[in-house]
Amino acid sequence: MTSQATTDNLWAWIDEEPEPEPIETIDPRMVAAVMVVHNAEEWLPRQLRALAALNPRPAMLVAVDNGSTDSSRQLLEQARAAGIISGVLDGGRNLGFGEAVATALPPDAPWVWLLHDDSAPQPDALGRLLQGAARTGAAVLYPKLLQPRRRNYPETLAEIGQSITPTGRRVAIVDNGDIDQGQEISEPVLGGSTAGMLIRGDVWRQLGGLAPELPLHRDGVDFGWRANEAGHKVVTWPDAALTHRQSGRTGERSGAFAKESHEIDRLTALRVVAARGAKPASTARLVIGSWLRAIGFLLAKSPRLAGAELRAIRRFTSTRGQVKTLAARSVGNMDVSRLLPRRYWSVRNALDRLGADLADRYRDFTNQESGFSIDEMTGDDFAGGPSQRRFLAPLAILTLLLLVAGGVALRNLFGFGDVFGGGLLPAPDNIGKAWEAALSPTAGLAGSDAPWLMVGALLATLSFGSPQLLIFLALGLAPLLAGLSAHAFLRRFEVSRTTSAIAAGTWAGAVILLGLVTAGDAAGMMLAIVLPQLASAIHRMAIDDSLGAERLRAPASAAAWLLIGAAAWPVLLILAIIGGIIWIIRDRFVWLPVLITLILPAAFLAPWVPSLIAYPSRLLTGPDPLAWPAWTPASLATLFGRILPSGLPLWANIVFFAVLGVAAGYAICTIRSTSIRLLSIAGIGLPLIAGVVLSRIALPVNGGEARALLTGWALLTVAGLLAPIVAMRLRDEKAGADLRVLLACLSTVSLLAAGVWAVIGFAGPVSNHPSELGFARGVVVSERQTRVLMIETKSDGGLRWNVVDSSQPSWGTAERNPAGAFRDDFAALVQLLGGGDAPENLADRLQELGVSHVWMKGFSTEQLAAVGNAAGLTRSPVDGDTVIWTVVELPSRLHIVDENGSKAVLDGNITAAETERRLVLAETPDDRWRVRINGQELTPLPEGGKATFVVPAGLAGKVTWGMAPTWWMFGLQVGVVVLIIGLAAPTIGGSSGARRGLED
Repeated sequence: MTSQATTDNLWAWIDEEPEPEPIETIDPRMVAAVMVVHNAEEWLPRQLRALAALNPRPAMLVAVDNGSTDSSRQLLEQARAAGIISGVLDGGRNLGFGEAVATALPPDAPWVWLLHDDSAPQPDALGRLLQGAARTGAAVLYPKLLQPRRRNYPETLAEIGQSITPTGRRVAIVDNGDIDQGQEISEPVLGGSTAGMLIRGDVWRQLGGLAPELPLHRDGVDFGWRANEAGHKVVTWPDAALTHRQSGRTGERSGAFAKESHEIDRLTALRVVAARGAKPASTARLVIGSWLRAIGFLLAKSPRLAGAELRAIRRFTSTRGQVKTLAARSVGNMDVSRLLPRRYWSVRNALDRLGADLADRYRDFTNQESGFSIDEMTGDDFAGGPSQRRFLAPLAILTLLLLVAGGVALRNLFGFGDVFGGGLLPAPDNIGKAWEAALSPTAGLAGSDAPWLMVGALLATLSFGSPQLLIFLALGLAPLLAGLSAHAFLRRFEVSRTTSAIAAGTWAGAVILLGLVTAGDAAGMMLAIVLPQLASAIHRMAIDDSLGAERLRAPASAAAWLLIGAAAWPVLLILAIIGGIIWIIRDRFVWLPVLITLILPAAFLAPWVPSLIAYPSRLLTGPDPLAWPAWTPASLATLFGRILPSGLPLWANIVFFAVLGVAAGYAICTIRSTSIRLLSIAGIGLPLIAGVVLSRIALPVNGGEARALLTGWALLTVAGLLAPIVAMRLRDEKAGADLRVLLACLSTVSLLAAGVWAVIGFAGPVSNHPSELGFARGVVVSERQTRVLMIETKSDGGLRWNVVDSSQPSWGTAERNPAGAFRDDFAALVQLLGGGDAPENLADRLQELGVSHVWMKGFSTEQLAAVGNAAGLTRSPVDGDTVIWTVVELPSRLHIVDENGSKAVLDGNITAAETERRLVLAETPDDRWRVRINGQELTPLPEGGKATFVVPAGLAGKVTWGMAPTWWMFGLQVGVVVLIIGLAAPTIGGSSGARRGLED
């Protein structure tokens, strides 16, 4: 028994209640509170209700009316009559906050509490601040400021003290908008807002109160800075809270000190930092920084803030005396560097924000929906959706699968040759050649060259300046990028992550099996990425209810994607114009966003319009239309996506598109609305019919015939097939068994497509091709700049031929016939060589065309013997099937002509002569050819079928030639791109309007 009692005594402390610690505090009757009011009738009633609920209350609470012109004065008088405030004093419209406070404070107040007319304190705010002062011994305390509460949202933080950068930028101690969970603790601080600031009276009087040089804004930071320098303790006290509307900073209230709140805020910030900076270097830095900020505001579509920034810096430089007076107010020199932001804080802050944004985007890779959460079951309004963090979430699986498949498939392309084939021509040797191709117009055609070359050069620049690397990245990553683009589009409609990933994988699988990658369809790869983003931007336009410049962001984004898509597939712009007209007819209020979306891409393509007028069928083709072999898909194969010679097995196409078609058909049958069902069928049938019809038409394009680009129509058909399946998931809150079966089937065929691509790789037109020119390559790239005529027999007995030189084949050279204006001459020679009837003057005719070699493959012995009978040619066998003929007379693209005849320019140099001569360039005549000798430009002669120029007597030196870039057209295109970027950039503006609509 005694043992049990002893044990009970040992554990008796568990039930003992601890003695409450005495709470140190300061008598609130020692506090004098001052509230400054100016035109606050909208929020002053809420402020007065908060003051009426204060417990404890200060000994006196005086309101200073700073020249209000609304009903604020009447509200204050009513509050005084009700005993909420002690009195009302008259200030003045031009009186700053600190000066207004000084008129109301008694000379010997032990404690001073400052209030704004929009800073409603919580009932215990003053008591909490006094407890903080007693516990910490601080002379200045800054409370927690909360944002006005929004309906159905928790309390969020606005500020708990602040600091300032050397350029005057405000540095918050907490992130604006963070949910208030009582997580902050008291800590030393440089300063903060004057809203709710508590100051010990002797310190207030020692420092001379708030600086009148800072009539509004930053005066609390300056006071805290001076208090720290004087050796006083300055801390935050987040236990005390006020709801601060910040009406002055958000523009809800106009003031007498500036047209814009930003102007006075920036002016006072400049004065605060300049009063403590090294001069004159500090002033110069601030001026330059302000000009850069103004430029930034202009780029952010806020000329209002840019003007305010410039007015602030002008007032700052013209009132330097105010800075000196402010600097003289400091009464100490304690080091406060520990309270200032570290060096390069702005850079680190920007990187932190970027990292946070990337982390948010990464969540889609690692989050996956799962069952119900406790918060959902208990009805927590702020609970996040149930999710599980997994390394292999749906999007992560999709990304990993396509990365591995693309990486494995690329194995076929490694080697020492060039990667090209199908519609993909070899990349330029370097980034300079890529931009040269983009800027140089086509000889014989008005306007600029195809605009997709500009897009290609820009992308090559971003690919570390390597066009070859761009090709590898495009071929290996196009399905992945297309899938990610589709996934981002579907997530915008709040489609579940799993369904979005499966649909995106199906989209990527279609990109593979349509042959866009393995057949080298550059336009198809671009469209597969662009179309989902274009649709997403159009959706943002449709639901956007923003005001002002912010409303232009979605149209600018749509214009950017439409520009890229139309550069690759020009008919897309025509389709967009038709759709835009229909949209405006149905809703005339969308005319401005629609016009922005359409006009900017049209302006970018405008320099190319003369070529489109000359060959309108180019609208229906893709980049380098003449590069494609004459391959017509069978009608039945077209239905299963075999629109290009992809090199992938046909059975994979049949399985993939049969499953997709059946799934789409089932989804359409589940649609209850007849009109929507018919619309879904039209979305599939119209592009499918258009593609089938166009696949049978040969289109004339600048000296040749090409086929219409079918991949755009095919991708639209695939989108139409996926739409009803995705709609099933949107329609039902939870996926039913039928939808799960459909998604499982789509996942299977998507995996099949990626697997087939990985196993077979690039077995189609695109491959690694070693140079077939052999020794002739050195002559082609020499100063002679000669051509090579390449002829090959086809299996049906026909002939395939091409003309190769130092610049072709390459990007853009299949926008026209490779022989240019001499295509008839070359065609005649090809027929003669192929028919075994080589003329005696064959070498002379080749020399006139600048041809140094003839490459022949697949010809019979008799045909080659006939060519060998022509004088002036030597034969060099390459292999058992290929022969290269060399013109003995050393041809050149340039000839100098005088009274003695014509002579080839072999070393790129022209010797002087006593008489005037002509220089003949074996190229299509065009006024934009520029030929220079020793830097002197030659005068063109409008004669003959070749570009001809006058060589003055005595002129000698190095000869250079090329097409003159159309710089004004390039400037127009750059201007359009800059305008799109400017319109699409985030807009800086106030938030008051949005906040009013959400406040409690």
